[in-house]
Amino acid sequence: MVRNFFLFILVCVSFSLCACSTKKARQVQEVSLKELADCVFVLDDSTVASMEYLQYFQRNDSAILAFTNRYDNSVVLYDYKSKKNVGRIHYEKEGGDGIGEVFSFCYVNDDSIYHYHFNLRTLFRTNNEGKVLEKHLINTYSNASPDSLFIAPVLFPRTNSPLTVVGDKMLMAGFMMGEVEGENDENRPVMVYYDLKTGRLDYSDSYPSVYHKGHWGGGFIYRNPYFTISPQNEIILSFAADSNLRVHSMNEKGFREYYAGVGGDYVITPIEERASSKWINKDECNRHYIDNLSYGPVFYDKYRCVYYRIARLPDPSIDIHKTPIIKPIEIIVLDKSFEMIGKCRLKEDKYWINQCFVGEDGFHIQVESEDEDELRFKTFVFAIDEK
Repeated sequence: MVRNFFLFILVCVSFSLCACSTKKARQVQEVSLKELADCVFVLDDSTVASMEYLQYFQRNDSAILAFTNRYDNSVVLYDYKSKKNVGRIHYEKEGGDGIGEVFSFCYVNDDSIYHYHFNLRTLFRTNNEGKVLEKHLINTYSNASPDSLFIAPVLFPRTNSPLTVVGDKMLMAGFMMGEVEGENDENRPVMVYYDLKTGRLDYSDSYPSVYHKGHWGGGFIYRNPYFTISPQNEIILSFAADSNLRVHSMNEKGFREYYAGVGGDYVITPIEERASSKWINKDECNRHYIDNLSYGPVFYDKYRCVYYRIARLPDPSIDIHKTPIIKPIEIIVLDKSFEMIGKCRLKEDKYWINQCFVGEDGFHIQVESEDEDELRFKTFVFAIDEK
């Protein structure tokens, strides 16, 4: 009887070892992103290449690249094809038409250009002459119940989490700095839907479960969400610590997840295994960042019907005191149904991945230029590796 028991244990252990030895890391095939000629816009003396926000949109028969210009508090417009300046909208900071510093915007048409100022917590609708037509105070803080752990996001639109109008709703993303115990699937949302007609606020999309199990530093690195909109007006969310993309319509309570990772045996771990409100210093957060994989924004290429998701790979050799911290980059490519196509490693360069857009010519990522009078983007086009 005892002998049979030990034989049983031996078989179980052997089976377990065998199972572990045959477990393979997820494989993601290599694909090619063909690099084309740089996309370059020549700037005038009043325009700087360092911007807060950009938007690519169609106006009549022309594709327009517009971006903020802090130098004169304006939005500058360039024709995408000719690369020529086709306009500038100057905004007052104060007074009846004041909107503060230009930070983020959404061009819908010449009479509906929305701006959001995160310090004023105000959404402005302006026209193409810089005149304010409407003001909407969006007070997410007042919705946080003092006797619960519900944490409303501070809205922080960026190029890769843009102001987006769908019907009568303005979609915005944001987050609250810091970490707490008791975080769950509902009490720390990152998406806000603001009804432009009624002023109603709705929330969705708390962080994935991996965030509930540890301390992630509480700042931009892992807490800042990224989103875009599908051709079907579905929300597509990318979280820095999650290999999956989250997809759902605005009316859905649930969501679908699709693997959109780099494969391999990467495991993204929190700074500390226990969730808490403890403050963690900047150096420790930066060290954690360079030692771990992190995911960034996602973009839809309507010209080639694919999605691009940016991943930043770990590199412990990076000096955490040298800024900016730029980790190696891979681009993950998915088809229009979110099926994995593959990934491509980009050659080293100073990519400003907070300023990317997809145009007819390809996927454009801003890079540092040696000429301060030009705005320069690297251009990539997806192509299946023929090897």
